Amino acid sequence: MRFRFVGLLDVAVVVVVLIAILMPAREMYASDAHKGTPEKKFALALAEARSLAHLDDAVSSVELSHALSDAKFHDWAVEEAVRGTERAKGTPQRWRVLFAAAEAYVDQYDAAKGLDYSERALSACDSAGEPACPSWEQLRMSLYAQQLDAGVKSGIDPRKDPIRFRAAGERGLRGVRIRGHEAELQPGAPTPGGGGGKGSAGSAATPGSAGSSAP
Repeated sequence: MRFRFVGLLDVAVVVVVLIAILMPAREMYASDAHKGTPEKKFALALAEARSLAHLDDAVSSVELSHALSDAKFHDWAVEEAVRGTERAKGTPQRWRVLFAAAEAYVDQYDAAKGLDYSERALSACDSAGEPACPSWEQLRMSLYAQQLDAGVKSGIDPRKDPIRFRAAGERGLRGVRIRGHEAELQPGAPTPGGGGGKGSAGSAATPGSAGSSAP
């Protein structure tokens, strides 16, 4: 009978196994991903609860996507809005969540996808008609898509130069005559990082700013 002698490698393996068994468990720490105020944390949790309770409600998906964008969770904001567009198929309010997806993509500096979803939102708005999609909402989305389209056509990368991208988009807005005075439909866009107020007619913002309505 042949015997195998214990070598250094065997000893090392035994030592490693004993250490793994006998060492106490390592402490682990966790903290909230959301660094906002308790009120903002509660608002985000409430929006998530409403979205889960009403999976087919476009407005709930929109509110959750906006709350996630405000908390700087842009990837999750896009994910929620895109999922919401699928759940809202066949409903007259689908345009709302399509537009929320456009805003979420713009907050990620993805202007091309933002333009795509804003055009889808306009198409869904046309199909829904009034009162499901009011004319002022249609106008707001039209200005948003028009400004995005001009920015995308300029060839400027909004990730590298968001200020020039926004300026290019604003130059693409058409002028209108109001009571005999020439006025340009050019929203007062905040500087990069500034809030842009979701839901306000004609509002605009640089890509990446929470609540943006156009780059």
